[in-house]
Amino acid sequence: MDIQLIARPDCPAAEQLQDSVAVAMQALGISPNVPLQVSEAATGPCLQLLVNGATVCPCFPSKEAVACPTCGEIHDNPDREIIRWHLAEALGRKTVLFLCSGNAVRSQMAEAIVNHVLGDKWAAFSGGIFPMTLWKPVVQVLKEIGIDARGRKSKHIELFLGCHFDIIISLCSTADDFCTAFPGQGVRKHMPFDDPVTSPFFGVGDLGRTRDLRNAMRDMICQYLESIP
Repeated sequence: MDIQLIARPDCPAAEQLQDSVAVAMQALGISPNVPLQVSEAATGPCLQLLVNGATVCPCFPSKEAVACPTCGEIHDNPDREIIRWHLAEALGRKTVLFLCSGNAVRSQMAEAIVNHVLGDKWAAFSGGIFPMTLWKPVVQVLKEIGIDARGRKSKHIELFLGCHFDIIISLCSTADDFCTAFPGQGVRKHMPFDDPVTSPFFGVGDLGRTRDLRNAMRDMICQYLESIP
């Protein structure tokens, strides 16, 4: 796999993009022996990321665009999740996108579990229709099975509009009309799970319900993905 960052040395967005590539590589377990080649742009775009010769572009405009005084352009660096998707494709891994309403509990847990258990074959991603802050019990129950979810942020599904996934799995039990409305590309599968946040017993036994959800997801989703040739 060939990963190349072309940038002028004084481009202020280059360091940000290089950091995003490093994080994406680490998330996929890419060996340090597959180096990120950095070269200086002589002509053409001031900043460009290529994976196996193909340019990596953002699917949706980001809020962290950087104005470059060198070329006078505004660099809209691709999100690290988009970079991770391109790298996963280059590695030949299958990709799955999990959807739920808030990307705060179910889809976040499904993404983390699949990457942890099946990361050598699958690269999992997640998004929500109305992104919310990650629910604290999610971090705790994932930690119990060796997954560090601290610092994870919710993502809007628009981030992935230009990506093709092998499978897109919606997880909402009551809001499936929203979840299944995602116009992205990929085979669709609906696997409903109850959201512990909407439980009538919210505030009592939250950790236990979230732990039960984790176990059910780990069993059902991993079994389903492992059955796909």
